[in-house]
Amino acid sequence: MRSARPAVVASLLSISLLLSGCSSYISRIVLQSLGRLGQPIPAAPHMITTPVLPNTSLAVSWVGHATVLLQIHDKIFITDPFLTNTIGILAKRSVRPGLDPAFLPNVDFTLISHIHFDHFNYGSLDMLPKNGVLAIPQGAADYTPDFGFKEVSELKPWQMIERDGVRVTAVPVQDFTGRYGFDGAWLGTLGYTGYVIEYQGITVFFAGDTGYNPELFKEIGRRFKIDLAIAPIAPGSLVGIGGRVHTGPLGALAIFKDVGAKYLLPVHYGTLFYGSDANPNEPMDRLREAAAQQNLSDRVIGLEVGEQRVLFQ
Repeated sequence: MRSARPAVVASLLSISLLLSGCSSYISRIVLQSLGRLGQPIPAAPHMITTPVLPNTSLAVSWVGHATVLLQIHDKIFITDPFLTNTIGILAKRSVRPGLDPAFLPNVDFTLISHIHFDHFNYGSLDMLPKNGVLAIPQGAADYTPDFGFKEVSELKPWQMIERDGVRVTAVPVQDFTGRYGFDGAWLGTLGYTGYVIEYQGITVFFAGDTGYNPELFKEIGRRFKIDLAIAPIAPGSLVGIGGRVHTGPLGALAIFKDVGAKYLLPVHYGTLFYGSDANPNEPMDRLREAAAQQNLSDRVIGLEVGEQRVLFQ
């Protein structure tokens, strides 16, 4: 039975995380959101109404933030589902999600990259179909209530599971851990991961939240032949490769090249207020400029929230 989590306690713990010094960008999110609590959240520019397409080898849809809906042949995957309007009550979205989960007939794999509130979002997981596998990083089991998923699989780095022909491998990335602002002290390097999905000749790498670590990403590129890399381009510095735990546009391009992917899907921008939001699409603008300079424009998949794209028919 799912453990009881009183709303007041959850809210206080959320605030503890958001106001702790573990990440300055989280504090900026809260401060920006406080001034907008009474304002409506704008609708997504697009909505995904047909999540399962016929005769499709690989389709990608950006729901917002790090949430990507993937169709690989007849299988459906969702990464870090964030479908609620706020995180911990105070941190508010700048645009609504581009997916109504009621349109999802099933989800074969739900992939959680780490245990931060905006990626391991309990309210969003409650909304999803439970007839598939919930994959979580090593160390996350103690943070995982019984949502009712058919299977919960806790994976350590380089550990692989295979279900119905789908192979999912947890791969190491560079992030920081913890959920409540104080628990990172004993979690150490547990509680975060990336994933590689392999199914019927298609391979997708989801980096989750990560800083740039060439040794890790080149090793992933050596082990897998990747068609699509999904990597963050914000928040953090737009100059250079980004910060220790969030790559910027140049860092995402470096990951894309290190893993040897055919295409790059940038995520983790334009969905939350980060504290300097005069142009929330600036990370994407910078990525397009850098990709053009490196003759990679045709390999960067820039989607608006709710937009769906077929990469391989």
